[in-house]
Amino acid sequence: MLLGAHVSIAGSIASAPQRGGDMGCDAIQIFTKNQRQWKVKEIGAEEAESFKKNLSKFGIESTVAHASYLINLGSGKEELYKKSLESFTKEGKRCDILGIAYLVFHPGTNEDERKGIKNISNALNRAVGNTKTIFLLETTAGQGSSIGYKLDQLASIIDRVEDKKRIGICLDTCHMYSAGYDIKRNYEKVVESIEDNIGMERVKVIHLNDSKNSLGSRIDRHEHIGKGSLGIESFRTLVNDKRWANLPGILETPGGEEDYRRNLEILKGLRVEK
Repeated sequence: MLLGAHVSIAGSIASAPQRGGDMGCDAIQIFTKNQRQWKVKEIGAEEAESFKKNLSKFGIESTVAHASYLINLGSGKEELYKKSLESFTKEGKRCDILGIAYLVFHPGTNEDERKGIKNISNALNRAVGNTKTIFLLETTAGQGSSIGYKLDQLASIIDRVEDKKRIGICLDTCHMYSAGYDIKRNYEKVVESIEDNIGMERVKVIHLNDSKNSLGSRIDRHEHIGKGSLGIESFRTLVNDKRWANLPGILETPGGEEDYRRNLEILKGLRVEK
């Protein structure tokens, strides 16, 4: 597994690879814009070229982008849905400019699960036609009316997308455990469920986060590796599973760069083959 973390783009997107390299990352995840704002500054050709060169310079083997949390493709509110779809498509195009293959996103929320799934898949069909990006549905914890905490929900979304080659999955360890998938005690059963519902080949990224809350809590609260309810042995299993060998494993644990560096060292120390 290529280990890394979500890194800041403060100052310039081009500075992110060095931040990741300084932390010891093999892989990085970034926002391509300020994720708290709808407005976006265009990426210049020089900035994009510098970003690409710095990935090689600082030893980053895999790069993933994460979409803004403002986006809700499941929304039943027409204005928010349209705004979300427009922003989502723009983020896909920004990934194209930067040469980033994967854009991770939270599927969205809707109190009517069926309508939410329909809205998300319709949005994906629109976005796929306007970008080259592969969009990754992230597993969610199941808070409130969020969609994507059950694998069959994600499967239903994918089934409705016409160009299925452009859709994949990002597994989040904290979210899955909080949603009731016991990767701590029944790891192989969970993997089997992923294969049966979605297919292992669709998993492109794994978010490596311990959980502050218990199995099935449906609360999304990340914790440092080995300090939460998942525990250190869960991550030892994950980083040594050869089925995930070439995937980016991205930390989204609390704190800043020093915390990421410490968590990365813990994960690297769990590898059987260093």
